[in-house]
Amino acid sequence: MARVAFTQRYFDSIAQITSPRLQNRLTRLVTLIADVPTSGSRLNRKSLKAEFGEDCYTADLMPFNLVYEYRESEDLVLFHGIVHQRNIM
Repeated sequence: MARVAFTQRYFDSIAQITSPRLQNRLTRLVTLIADVPTSGSRLNRKSLKAEFGEDCYTADLMPFNLVYEYRESEDLVLFHGIVHQRNIM
């Protein structure tokens, strides 16, 4: 299991999750990603690449995308936050 860290932006963005069900899904997804950091998809949207960088991944958390970075040399997963899918261009 990779080490896990969270940005302040992550904490700010998850404040919009009010559903306990979605909060539980997020917790399970974070655990899964820590176990298999490359399980997400590479960012393919220009807007997300510009915002988070080329080396990030995204994982589906309907209606959001969870954005994270895997630093293989450090075996570290850095979670950047969630982005509502309707806001992705």
